[in-house]
Amino acid sequence: MNQTNRANRNRAIRKSIHFLTGIALFGLTFLLDHPALLWVIIAGTLFAFASYWSLSFRLLHKTRDHSLGTLFYPIGVLGAFILLYHMPVEYFRASLLTLTVSDTMANVFGRIRAGNIYFNPLKEDKSLFGVAAFAATTLIILYFQLPDATILAFLLLATLLAIIFEVFSWRGSDNLSIPLGSALFFIVMDRHESDLVFLILLVLFAGLGAALLHRFRLLEKKASVLAFFMAIYFIGALGFSWAIPIISFFVTSVLFTIIRAKKADRPSALHGRNTWQVLANSIWAILFSAAWLITGMEILILFYVSVIAAVTADTWASEIGPLFHRRCFSLYHREMKPSGINGGVSLAGSLAALAGSFFIVGMSYWLFDAVIDPGLVIVLGLAGFLASMADSVLGAFAEEKLEQWLGSFGSVNGLTANDLINVLGSLAAPIFLLLGIILLEIIR
Repeated sequence: MNQTNRANRNRAIRKSIHFLTGIALFGLTFLLDHPALLWVIIAGTLFAFASYWSLSFRLLHKTRDHSLGTLFYPIGVLGAFILLYHMPVEYFRASLLTLTVSDTMANVFGRIRAGNIYFNPLKEDKSLFGVAAFAATTLIILYFQLPDATILAFLLLATLLAIIFEVFSWRGSDNLSIPLGSALFFIVMDRHESDLVFLILLVLFAGLGAALLHRFRLLEKKASVLAFFMAIYFIGALGFSWAIPIISFFVTSVLFTIIRAKKADRPSALHGRNTWQVLANSIWAILFSAAWLITGMEILILFYVSVIAAVTADTWASEIGPLFHRRCFSLYHREMKPSGINGGVSLAGSLAALAGSFFIVGMSYWLFDAVIDPGLVIVLGLAGFLASMADSVLGAFAEEKLEQWLGSFGSVNGLTANDLINVLGSLAAPIFLLLGIILLEIIR
């Protein structure tokens, strides 16, 4: 068997496994309650990541085109289930079947050569026959699954968005965008009483914002697509109270990045952030807000605010510090070094970090006044600031080891040790917050 035939056979096996997995999970939705289903999906997600680098499961994961679809698949299913946790199970079934059945039909019909037309929106081949099969299958699934299927505009818009999620994919990211995107559509429609005008305006606003961020080289193309989904999630699914803090973080970060590039008179320094950089600064905000959607626990609002305060503090310090100081104190070398290095601190950078943290917390005090009292403002602000300091310490002493650790798994395109440090550093904010709350209770 030649290499091409072997690759096609392996791809067919993987597609079959994904299809059967989705159908099996669909069957379980009739047998298990929501908590049990959640644990099943979590277990499947952990297995997918644990087995990704194992040679024993190479057939399941590795592809000729370096697709990450086998990792996107469980994340997409888990994310969709979390978003739709409190909605009727039919909505999750619709998202799952769109991913399982419609995507499979797109793959089957996309391989028809005679008369087919191929195009490449994000460096991943798509075909006219494949898209048509996906659209027809999705329309049928939504019609028979959704309670709102009798509303023609609702049905057509849901199908159109699903097509967009499938077409604009990269390295198998449609396994993530299809279930997450459809789930976002369902929850936004539920929260806004099927107001299609609101959704259309939201999609246009998010799309225009993402396009401008890419146009002005502030985000890479794939990162701008992620920003598009995040805007719909935070504004549509959660509301403006949740969206304003993270939007403020991104806007101020972009502003200070532009100012720093212009001040240095180096336009080339203004380069677009990639997907990993965007995720590193927002992953905990996404997870804590998603957990709040499931549980409604108020402490998760505080965790959310603390991590946004932390990443804002870190970014303001990184961008503003070098504007005022050409040199900074290196925590690792314990001497002055050129500003901008990892693990470097300066007076201006530290003050900027403090200001950035309290900027987010002060705004959140107004947005979440029922949850955040004046005493918590101080605790949250200091938690965000201390987390940015923890980020500097990690940058000074752990970056080299993290680089070696990443290298042991092979190249992960665009992912750096600094991204992991940002993830770990921002997670320190909720820890400092809990310690501050305990201390505040003792004082009171």
